[in-house]
Amino acid sequence: MKINLISRILHLLLPLLTLACTQKMTTTATKPQTGQQVIEAMYRHWENKWYPNFAFDQRAIFYKDDQVSREEIWQEIYSYPANLHIRFDGFETGNGVIYNQDTVYTFKQGKMVNKQYSIHPLVLLSFDVYFYDPATTISKAQELNFDLSQFTEATWQGRDTYVVGTTDPNDQSRSQFWVDKEHLYVVRILTNSNGVARDVEMNKYQEIEGNMVATEIVFKNNGQLFLREEYFNISFPEKVNPSWFEPDQFSTANWK
Repeated sequence: MKINLISRILHLLLPLLTLACTQKMTTTATKPQTGQQVIEAMYRHWENKWYPNFAFDQRAIFYKDDQVSREEIWQEIYSYPANLHIRFDGFETGNGVIYNQDTVYTFKQGKMVNKQYSIHPLVLLSFDVYFYDPATTISKAQELNFDLSQFTEATWQGRDTYVVGTTDPNDQSRSQFWVDKEHLYVVRILTNSNGVARDVEMNKYQEIEGNMVATEIVFKNNGQLFLREEYFNISFPEKVNPSWFEPDQFSTANWK
């Protein structure tokens, strides 16, 4: 009688134990283990949800020796994929840059003074990652010297993050990006180029018109604060004019 009772209890518990084990295995299986998987998870999470167009003004606050050295107001507009137009201190100055499909064009007083191939890491990992096929983002991230096989987890500003590009979150000598584990958006990007370690923080995420926006960007070179950007007049245009991102249309481009 006692044996039969135990058998019946085990029979009832078996499906629950199986379900619990299956759920644990599923969680383990879907949790990113590499940088490639983090990029794939970011894409899946935000596919058809992230904003394709983004316009804003920003207060650019420059620092020298931890003191504010100057301030400017910039105008910016992004459109997927890989299109970014920045005007420095107003359209009338004729100063700015255009990023168009991984080429950056620099303008002074309305004239183009430089053109070079350049993948913008912030544009790639803050915007394009949600629109490109993950294989494209992976290829571009590797071109930027992010070692996607290097992976760990850490806490950033009190939140759990995935860290891609290093196995030691305290090692800032390696290019790496940090992704919020819950929301799957980037919160920090570190790059190393020509002996300069640049640390960029995407701070103060806010929900604006149903979209998540980092409203403060902080730049440090070799640990020294040199630029803080504060976003305002934020909007999400339904349509943009492609000519705004064409270098030969720089002088006439104006989205205001």
